Amino acid sequence: MSRVNVSSLVVNNRLKLPVLSTAQITALSPETGMMIYNSSNNKVEIYFNNKWNNAGADLLPVSAGGTGGAAAKDGSSSTNAATSAAAIKALKPSSTDGVYWIDLPGVGPKQVYCIMDSNYDGGGWMMALKATRGTTFSYGSSYWTSTNTLNEGSFNIQDGDAKFEVFNRFSAKDLLAVWPDLSANSGCFSVPRGHIWLENNFWQGGTKITLTSLFNTANETFIRDANNFCGIGQFSRQTDVRFYGFNYSNDQNLARVRWGFGWNENGGGLWPNGNQGSDDVAGGIGMTGTQQGQVNYSAGDFIGCCQNVSGFNRSARVEVYVR
Repeated sequence: MSRVNVSSLVVNNRLKLPVLSTAQITALSPETGMMIYNSSNNKVEIYFNNKWNNAGADLLPVSAGGTGGAAAKDGSSSTNAATSAAAIKALKPSSTDGVYWIDLPGVGPKQVYCIMDSNYDGGGWMMALKATRGTTFSYGSSYWTSTNTLNEGSFNIQDGDAKFEVFNRFSAKDLLAVWPDLSANSGCFSVPRGHIWLENNFWQGGTKITLTSLFNTANETFIRDANNFCGIGQFSRQTDVRFYGFNYSNDQNLARVRWGFGWNENGGGLWPNGNQGSDDVAGGIGMTGTQQGQVNYSAGDFIGCCQNVSGFNRSARVEVYVR
């Protein structure tokens, strides 16, 4: 960090700290005693003991009204619950994947499976939902739009169905899906656990929102041409519509998906101009129906007819994470 004239940091007789994101802070060559405002976790941080430390109450002794040290919010226990996995990652960059305590708005500390591995777009991800190869989370399931939960004790990456309070309570801006039974090292980036979907700033350019609110609010929210989505690789396709986004529902409600694709082959090109009258290929998370036969998958890929690219054509496991 270059030297800064202290007088330039004084605004209306008040000290104004440099405002930097976690990514910008990581690029610095800091010196002991430097202080900044971290815009990624809304913390004032001081550099000492060869790391950035929160300068708020979590650095104060308990007798002074603090929580007893920087480790107090490292997610190691319910009393030391962190505000997010990203906050733990910022506090302890060497944190590994596993279960941490997260203090969720409205419900308090909960155990949450977190991906900390930096190979996953920097890490700091919290599991919101996981689905086995079944129908529990098909499009019409109440789990998408209600603040209910399922198998909350299943906070792990083992095969199973579960929905966690993270889905209902944590306002996020980044969204990740891991497809553990699809080909590894594929999708939006390469990791050995499977195929990856990644959508940063998924709602209105980065507005934070809970997933329950997202799926109650989105109405055929188009993100981009599905052929241009980094996670399209192993999924079936047709030539028209090519919708990728949230809460897709075609003209006759035949093919619906909470997060994924809408296709057809009857002309018109890209959504919303493409003919959506007889969709018969579907893919994504939270699926229901096609023109060529009823399908209710928590997640997967389906071919009825007329595809121009053939994917894996079956139900699939998936894990959904937020940050």
